[in-house]
Amino acid sequence: MNNIPEFPNQTEITSEHVEIIKKALVDQDIRSADYSAYYLTGWFYHRPARISRIGDRLVFDVEGKQGGHIFLGPLGTGPIKPAVEKLLYHAEKDFGEERVLRFLPHRLAEAISAEVTPVRSEEHRDYFDYLYLREELADLTGGKFAKRRNQLNKFQRENNAEVVILKEEDNDRILKCLDRWYENYGDEDPFLEMERESVRRMLPNLWKLGGVGVRVQVQEHMCGISWAVPITDETWLVPVEKAPREVKGMYQYVNWALANSLPAHVKILNREADMGIEGLRIAKERYNPMGFEKKITFWF
Repeated sequence: MNNIPEFPNQTEITSEHVEIIKKALVDQDIRSADYSAYYLTGWFYHRPARISRIGDRLVFDVEGKQGGHIFLGPLGTGPIKPAVEKLLYHAEKDFGEERVLRFLPHRLAEAISAEVTPVRSEEHRDYFDYLYLREELADLTGGKFAKRRNQLNKFQRENNAEVVILKEEDNDRILKCLDRWYENYGDEDPFLEMERESVRRMLPNLWKLGGVGVRVQVQEHMCGISWAVPITDETWLVPVEKAPREVKGMYQYVNWALANSLPAHVKILNREADMGIEGLRIAKERYNPMGFEKKITFWF
C-alpha cells in the first residue's frame, strides 16, 4: 500500500498493483468487471485508470464517456465513513465533479449506506454483471441446460471443430480472427468500433494477468474466440466471446470450450452486462446465472 499515493494524489495502474487490487476485491466481496485489473488497465477512451488510497481503502479514477472522472470505491478494509467523506470532498474540490459514487457493486453500496446515507440512489439493471458457476457451464448437466446441451451436441455432430488454447506467440492469428468478426458483423456500430480498438489494446493483458483463452476453428476462414482473466483467484471475467453468427451452436461451443479450459480453482465466471440489449439479455438468462453483480449509484 505504501507505494500507492494518498488521494487526491494518484498514479497510473500498473502490473505491480494487480495483487493489491485483487486482495481489496476479496476483502469487499466484489466481482465487478468494472473493478477488474483487466478493465482498469485496458478499457478506456483516452486515458487508463489511476489508483490512489484513503488509508487502507483503494480508489480508482476512470474516465467517463464525456471525459472527466468517475471514482470507483473506496474499497477494501479500514473505516469507510471517513474514506467516503474524503473522497466526495476532493472529488468536488479538486476535480470539479458531483458528490456522486457511480456504479457501486452492491456489497460496497451496502457497506457505504450503512454509515453514510445518500440523498438518492439508483440501480442500473442494464449494467448488472451476470455471474455463473463455471462448473455448470463446463458440464451443462441437468434439465435447466437441456436446450444448451442439445445445441452443443448438434454442433459437434455437424462440425469437425478444433479447440486451440491461445498462446502469446499466436497474437497475429488471434487478431486476424477478431478482425474478421468485426468486419463481418460490425455494421458501422460506433460502440463496436470502440470495442474493437479496446480488445486489441487489451490482448497483451491476457498474458500479463495470467488469463486463458481458446480459439475454435471450423474452417480455414471461420473461427470463434474467447478468453477469461482473473478478477480474483476464484472469479474470472469473460470479456471476449466472438463466433460466426450464421453457424448454429458455435457460440454455445465456444462458451463450453472456454469453461472447460480454465483452471480448477476458477469457481465463478463474470460474463459482463447485457447493456439493455434485449437479445443479449435473453441469451445470458438462458444460461441460468447464479446471480448478478448489481450496480448502484449514490448521490450525496
